[in-house]
Amino acid sequence: MKIKIPERVADVAAEVDVLVVGGGPAGIGAAIGAARQGSRVMLLEKRGFLGGNITGCYVETCNHFMYGTKFEASGIYHELEDQYKVRFGRSHDIRVNASHRFSSEYLKVFLDDFVRNAGVEIKFHSFVNEVVIEDDQIKYVIIQSKKGPLAIKAGIVIDTTGDGDVAFSAGVPFEQGRALDGLCQPGTVNVRIAGVDVEKFKGTPDKLKELNLKFREDYRAGKTGLSCKRQDIPAGRLTPAGIVSYFNYACEYEIDPTSPDGLTKGEMACRRYIMEFYDYLKSNVDGMQNIEIASIAPEIGFRDSRRIQGLYRLTKDDIEADRKFDDAVVRYPRIYDMLATDGNMKGDGSLEGEGYKGHVYVPIEGDRSYLIPFMCLLPVRISNLMVAGRCLSADHLAESSLRAISACMLTGQAAGTAAGMADNGGIKPVDVNIRGLQESLRKQGVDLP
Repeated sequence: MKIKIPERVADVAAEVDVLVVGGGPAGIGAAIGAARQGSRVMLLEKRGFLGGNITGCYVETCNHFMYGTKFEASGIYHELEDQYKVRFGRSHDIRVNASHRFSSEYLKVFLDDFVRNAGVEIKFHSFVNEVVIEDDQIKYVIIQSKKGPLAIKAGIVIDTTGDGDVAFSAGVPFEQGRALDGLCQPGTVNVRIAGVDVEKFKGTPDKLKELNLKFREDYRAGKTGLSCKRQDIPAGRLTPAGIVSYFNYACEYEIDPTSPDGLTKGEMACRRYIMEFYDYLKSNVDGMQNIEIASIAPEIGFRDSRRIQGLYRLTKDDIEADRKFDDAVVRYPRIYDMLATDGNMKGDGSLEGEGYKGHVYVPIEGDRSYLIPFMCLLPVRISNLMVAGRCLSADHLAESSLRAISACMLTGQAAGTAAGMADNGGIKPVDVNIRGLQESLRKQGVDLP
């Protein structure tokens, strides 16, 4: 059954050169990249803070897979992390020999200043799932607000929603999940606990890493009694106050991240899993007898969703061949990280399984890297729209690499820089001079061949 929604009238709340929708890592990179070209930029975010999954889902350990390798983050992400460290250091983390972790709470505060100081106008509580199209261009993006619909007029729009919400609203074709059945990676709700006996967990060896290994062994031996299929419990910061800033554990499988029913099922199931896990820790882990749940992440987090059809589709084969692209705008270390989409935990993590035989995890090997071409950021059909982050044009396995937080910020930076250049030249993004774009990105500290 369908109904026809009556025609509505929306006030035009603002007019900007470049409108970025989604304030996660890709959106931050895009907004700052465009502002550095001198464009008037507005950044819309559905939550009351920036940071996306880092802040909204407690994914504080963003670049752990680069730790101890030949690679380090570049571009705006590198700037962000360096400036954050000056202000907040290690975020009270006393885990030794560990990669840097943000505090999701401190980062909320930090990003307010970091993005505004770049000349970007921020508008929170601005959920977008509707656009107005004339010919092949988005003329207005519609914010669903408590005052009714509000329209933002923009010359160029960048979709960094993670789910491709703007592109979907504009009728751009997309893929979702794996090819066989559309299944995406599971949704996860992280939990923060307090009351850990710090004396029993500080120092070396890393007791939280040892706990993770022991948990995996016990789970596979059927000793935990837990109903969630997840077998790993990666942990965040350990603070002198006895807080573990997150356990990345509670996952729900085979749910649609774009469906209210799927989201509801995932949120409720994960909270049940969290309570089981909490009881398990109190009863089985020395030093956690007195813990309490400090907070549960305010939103379920996803690793993949819609992938928009672009002028080029990056594939696993491109990554494996380190295919050269004349329009490359990102170079990134070769890594794959895909949790089992169907909850099958018997896989060995090899790339050959392609997401159909359990999880896929291939760590960085030496200096192996790959390139992301500019054409992956340009959707078909809509000439003034760009996409960045995990929803750009790629196959499912390639997305499991470029979904990494610093990669999302790099693709955002490339999209924003190109949008600013297009705005300055009065041209479409597809007509931006690629050599000029690449040179601008290099000057901003982006690692490109």
